[in-house]
Amino acid sequence: MNGKLWKGGVIVATTLLLAFGFHFRQEPTPPPVAPPGFGRLTLPDLQGTPQSLGQWPQRYRLINFWAPWCTPCRAELPMLTRLYPQWSVRNVQFIGIAMDSPESVNAFVKAHPLPYPNLIGQDDTLTLTRNLGNAQQGLPMTVLLGPRDQVIWVKLGRLDEAELTRELARVGTEN
Repeated sequence: MNGKLWKGGVIVATTLLLAFGFHFRQEPTPPPVAPPGFGRLTLPDLQGTPQSLGQWPQRYRLINFWAPWCTPCRAELPMLTRLYPQWSVRNVQFIGIAMDSPESVNAFVKAHPLPYPNLIGQDDTLTLTRNLGNAQQGLPMTVLLGPRDQVIWVKLGRLDEAELTRELARVGTEN
């Protein structure tokens, strides 16, 4: 019985330490400019057609890295779906970059339609986020880019609606 209690205590303590560390971690300070080529990154869309992040000139781009298997990612998608129409008309283009196979992403999007463009990340796509403060290359991650590819805001982990709305309000007024 003592062995079971000890193992249970170790598991609980580890879980609490991880949760505590995640809760109090600092968001990365965004670099003034995205890594070279990041704003012009080209990835296939859900139909396999190459699409560039640069195809929305003069717009702010909210780029959300996610995956169908990622619980926090799936939890924030309904909020992004709901917010997209109001920010799209305010000069902000939402773009999803899904980190999974095209088959998995298409199956997920078929069951849970997303109104904004979604691209399929390649094996090395997340490595580009390392220079944006995502050393562990974790998901979800959201990056707000300006029209000249300047990094305005970076969020590691699940989005908070109030925080996201505040950041979008700072930039989403230009038409």
